[in-house]
Amino acid sequence: MRDTRLDKRVTRYGDVSSALALHSDRQLSEALEQARPLGSGVGGTSVLLDVDGVPVFAKRVPLTDLELRPGNVMSTANLFDVPPYCQYGIVEHAGPGFGAWRELAANVMATNWVLTGRSAAFPLLYHWRVLPGAPAPTDEHADVEAVVRYWKGSPAVRDRLHALAGASSSIVLFQEFIPHRLDNWLASQHAAGQDAALAASAMVESCLLRDVAFMNSQGLMHFDGHYANLLTDGDRVYIADFGLATSSRFDLSAQERAFLAEHRTHDLGYALMRVVNWLVVRVCGVKTPPTGIPTELDAYISAVANGAEPAGAPEPAATTIRRYAPAAVAMNHFYWDVYGTSRTTPYPKEQLERALTALR
Repeated sequence: MRDTRLDKRVTRYGDVSSALALHSDRQLSEALEQARPLGSGVGGTSVLLDVDGVPVFAKRVPLTDLELRPGNVMSTANLFDVPPYCQYGIVEHAGPGFGAWRELAANVMATNWVLTGRSAAFPLLYHWRVLPGAPAPTDEHADVEAVVRYWKGSPAVRDRLHALAGASSSIVLFQEFIPHRLDNWLASQHAAGQDAALAASAMVESCLLRDVAFMNSQGLMHFDGHYANLLTDGDRVYIADFGLATSSRFDLSAQERAFLAEHRTHDLGYALMRVVNWLVVRVCGVKTPPTGIPTELDAYISAVANGAEPAGAPEPAATTIRRYAPAAVAMNHFYWDVYGTSRTTPYPKEQLERALTALR
C-alpha cells in the first residue's frame, strides 16, 4: 500500500526545492531578513519563511574561513581536530561542534532516505545555499575560556570557537517545517490528561525504536537526540538537528572511528533513557531538581532495574519502565558523570550491550 502522506511530502519537495533553486543569493538573503525569527542556539539561528504558500524552516549554520578554503569545501573531515568527546550533546555546556559540512551531509543523507521511501522519519532538506553573514556567538559560547576549561582545556575547542566567532558566511539549510518540538508537544499531551500522555509516550517509543535503529544501520549517529532536537506533527516523530551527527561514511580520523565503534549503542540507549525518564517524571510524578543529579529519579529507576515494581506507574507505562530501566540506568549515570565530573568518562559499552541484548 502506498504511503499517501509520503507522496504528498515528495511532491511538495519537488515544488519547493525548484522554487528555492530559482532564487538568487540576493533574493534568498532578502527573504531570510523578512522571515519570522524562530530561535537561536549554538548550532545557528532559524527563521520561518513562506515559499509559494508552503512554510519552510531555514537554519543559518556558521561556516568558518577554514571550511571555505580550497580543498575543504564539502569536506566531512574534522578540520579543527576537535576531540571526539565533544560529540556528546550537553545542553548546559554546549561544545563547539565539528563543522557545517558534516551537518549538511547528514541532512542530505536523511533526505534521500525519505525521498526513496526507506524512512519517513526525517525533515526534508529542500535546498541549501552558502550566503554572506553568520550568526553572532551565543551566550553559551560568549566566555570562550570557560567553554575551553569545561572541555578539558582543548586548544582545538578554542580554535574552533574563535573561528566560529569570526565567521563571515553561513550554510543556510531550507527544510521541511514540522510544527512542534517534541518536548513542547509532550508537555501539552501531559496537560491533557493521563490517557493522552500515555498514548503520546507510546507513539514516541515506537517511532524512536524503529527510526533510530534504521538511522544507525545506515552508518549515521546523532549523539544529541534530546526532545528539544526532535520534532512531531502529532502522528510521528521526526529526527532533526544534525549539528553533532557523525557517520562511518564521513572522512573520520582513526581516533574518531574508534570512538564511533565504541559508541555504536549510544543513540538507542539515549532514546530509551529519554522515554523512561519522561514517564517516571511526568506520569509517575517523581521530582527532579532544576540542576544537578536527580537523586529521586536515579533511585526510582535503579530500583526498578533491580526488580522493584515501578511505583505509581499505570499500565502500559509500567511495562515500558520495567523493560528499559537497565538501559536508562546506564545512560543516566554516564551522562550525569560526563556533565558533572569528566567529559572523558568511560562509555558503559558492556552495560548497554547487556541491557539491549536482553530486549531481543
